[in-house]
Amino acid sequence: MGSSVVSQLARKYAAVIFFPTVAVGSIYADWSHTRKWKRQQHQLAHSAQLKSQS
Repeated sequence: MGSSVVSQLARKYAAVIFFPTVAVGSIYADWSHTRKWKRQQHQLAHSAQLKSQS
C-alpha cells in the first residue's frame, strides 16, 4: 500500500523532481569545472612569471 502511494506520487511529480535535480547538477558540474580551470590558469600564469624572472 505505502509503496504504491510513493510510486504514484513519483510518477505524478516526476518533472517537478527531475528537472530541478538535473539543473542543479548541471550548474554544480559547470561551477566545479570552471573553478578547476581557473586554478590551473592561475598556476600556469604563476609558473610562467617565475620562469620569466629567472
